[in-house]
Amino acid sequence: MKLLQFVILSFFSVVICYAQQPILDSLLQKAFNSKDSASFYFSKAKPYLKSKADSANYLYFQFYKWDRDMKTDSTALVQEKLIKQLNSLDSLNRLRKVYERLHFQELRAGRYEDALTYAQQAVATAERMKDTAMISLHTSDISIIYHDFEDYDKGVEYGKKAYRIMDQATHKQHRYLIYANNAIGINFDDWGKADSALYYHFQNVDLLKKVEDSLGFAFVYNNIGNTLLKQKDYTEAKKYIDRALAINKVTQRSYNLATNYTNLATIAYNLNSNEEAKDYFVLANQYANESESIEKIRDVVQQEAWFYKKIGDFKTALEKQEAFYTLRDSVFNEERAQLVAEMETKYETEKKERDLAETRASLAEKELEVERKNLWLYGSLALALVLALIGYLVYNQQRLKNNQLQRESELKTALARIETQNKLQEQRLRISRDLHDNIGSQLTFVTSSVENLKYGLDDTNLEVSKKLGSISEFTTHTIYELRDTIWAMNKEFISVEDLQSRISNFIEKAGSVRDEVRFSFEVSTAISKEMLLPSIQGMNVYRIIQEGVNNALKYAMAKTITVTLAEKDKDYQLAIVDDGQGFDTNVVEVGNGLQNIKKRARDLNGMATIESTKGKGTKIVVLFPKKY
Repeated sequence: MKLLQFVILSFFSVVICYAQQPILDSLLQKAFNSKDSASFYFSKAKPYLKSKADSANYLYFQFYKWDRDMKTDSTALVQEKLIKQLNSLDSLNRLRKVYERLHFQELRAGRYEDALTYAQQAVATAERMKDTAMISLHTSDISIIYHDFEDYDKGVEYGKKAYRIMDQATHKQHRYLIYANNAIGINFDDWGKADSALYYHFQNVDLLKKVEDSLGFAFVYNNIGNTLLKQKDYTEAKKYIDRALAINKVTQRSYNLATNYTNLATIAYNLNSNEEAKDYFVLANQYANESESIEKIRDVVQQEAWFYKKIGDFKTALEKQEAFYTLRDSVFNEERAQLVAEMETKYETEKKERDLAETRASLAEKELEVERKNLWLYGSLALALVLALIGYLVYNQQRLKNNQLQRESELKTALARIETQNKLQEQRLRISRDLHDNIGSQLTFVTSSVENLKYGLDDTNLEVSKKLGSISEFTTHTIYELRDTIWAMNKEFISVEDLQSRISNFIEKAGSVRDEVRFSFEVSTAISKEMLLPSIQGMNVYRIIQEGVNNALKYAMAKTITVTLAEKDKDYQLAIVDDGQGFDTNVVEVGNGLQNIKKRARDLNGMATIESTKGKGTKIVVLFPKKY
């Protein structure tokens, strides 16, 4: 009786499970297709999860739904658990698809090392499935990653590998040959090898005739157009890109549309159709942002920078170029390039190890007898290896300890240096405040008092008024000098832009005194405005220019004074040139002003030369090293 009850209960349990399966599948399908109610259907599906397979199926639909909606934060919540469950169920094709989607997520975000890891795992899973087509496909994916990372040599290598895998397959599928050729072509294109790129792209045009659904291959025409564009064959390029655009408007893939409109904008501005180019850039930006691809957004911004530079809008061009470098720097740096290279080596090593393991397994029976005979020998070798390993670990531990102690010592030294620098900076700031608050205010008071005294005198005291005027002028000049000193003391470093601004202000004031004198101050384009000079060095340069200009104004009776700052080999060259009356350097003794210039040049670890010819003006040249 109990046995009968058990059989009946088991039967109905199986029936109920089979009855619930269509309900679960239906709810998951509704969740996947729903735009606004996915969470509702997923929550309704939860009570129907009766097995590990159901749970994996549930997570798989969640993952694909969120991936399609580009909610990477949500996919991150389930991906680890999903991968673990698919592995335990040996659901290899779904596992491969998950790795494929994760690779695309990381590729869009510009995290190429993570994209490479997932693409390699997709290849490894396809190899477990013995699916040649998928091995070729994901090898092409690796080629694209190296292209986006601008390692075109590796990109071509993997593209050709993907092509060989499919070309040598028993059942040749032409779509995967197209993917491989495309990967090779775009690597050659951005590598600057246009003829090679076109060779592979036109191979794809022939292969398209053997594929039933050609809507998914608009990239073939776009990439031909892209290469022709770089060859400046704009008319022919536009034909192919328009053809690609027509297909992509049907499929509505944001990434591909962004590519098409970027290329059309580039063609338009190269043909001087600037308004048309602007319209295309609007669409390119729209679709690039929708695609969330860092690589594609970067491409649009770069082309915009070149466009605005071409039409003379340098402000916008600079903004776009800086945005491009920000995007590029977020992706490329030496550390990430090294990491990608290490991952490539690790992947190849693991692949060789897997191949070696399979070979060993096939030879295991034949080698069994030999292994028995050599057991003692292997045991001895193993013992020696263990001892060597222990020795290495002890040595490595000691080395790590020594390195740690060295790093701690270096850190303490660096912290002490920083603390000293901070104290020096605080002291400089305190002194500058004291100068400003005490001496500055006192000088201002003196100037004000002298002006009041001068105002109170009658016209009969002309000599006294003249003396008071001289005192007021001297005090005012001293205040300006004090402000310059405080300005330098408040900075640890002075940029060329700061120095240029300060000198321009000084020259402008000097010009207001002598309207007939033409002043100019030029900084070579080879010197970056962001280049920093130590404050002492910057102040010395400023004082040299100040002294040189004042001398030209007071004594030379010059009509033109030119100041230039340029690079000369490993030095900076500062030149102050006037067209004044000059003097004979062999007869006239050098005054205090020129002596001060020479002294400040020595303070810069440089030297000053003074060339002057009577009636032909004076040239002061100061050479000082870049490294102070």
